[in-house]
Amino acid sequence: MEKIDILKNYGVHVDEAMEFWGDLDSYNDSLKEFRDSITDKLNNLEYYKNNNDYENYGILAHSTKSEAKYLGFMNDAEIFLQHEMAGKEKNQEFITSNFENLKSTLNKIKDLLNTYFEGENKKRIIIADDSNIMLNFIEKNISEEYSIIRANNGNEAITNLKEDIYAILLDLNMPGMNGFDVLDYMKENDLFDKVPVIIITGDDTEETIKKAFTYPILDVLNKPFKEENIKRILVAIKSFYDNK
Repeated sequence: MEKIDILKNYGVHVDEAMEFWGDLDSYNDSLKEFRDSITDKLNNLEYYKNNNDYENYGILAHSTKSEAKYLGFMNDAEIFLQHEMAGKEKNQEFITSNFENLKSTLNKIKDLLNTYFEGENKKRIIIADDSNIMLNFIEKNISEEYSIIRANNGNEAITNLKEDIYAILLDLNMPGMNGFDVLDYMKENDLFDKVPVIIITGDDTEETIKKAFTYPILDVLNKPFKEENIKRILVAIKSFYDNK
């Protein structure tokens, strides 16, 4: 699933919003600003409600509605519109009776955006292996600290290497483009100084291991390996950056 589908599945009119913002970076920046403002919006709305300050309640509901519409939250914007009108009409009964729904709506948006941006600040590691069992095992052991990009073959690994990658754990035997093809690609594009590589392989023959170490890789993990082996290579990766 594409990341943007998290928003679309909630009902956000992403395509319409993008026509306004023009590019994804601007849109995402505005989503973050909206998310980070929600707690203050709720506190202020509740303050205005409790103090019967209908004018400011309506003004804040109006700005919340407008921001939601610009960001594609059209259905939620209708709820904020109702509270805007209730503020203008000094409709205390509506505001009091429906405030929990307003609060729930804003908290749902906040939770949604937290999910959408989850892992954004984590360092990203590619795990390239055609075994889902191996992918799941490694991911289980490092996903709390790192954002995982899964690749089932060399081509998928190379595609993701175009992004800002912290490290790659690379199986050698994969269908289509194998691990050595990825190593050749990295050598041709001078990527070894930028992205540390750990080989994970079930082929522990002397010939294969020697060939792997003709490239400037950090280490080789022979399958099957344990959790402590993964911790060891994470230390090696950190040292790679500390020594640069």
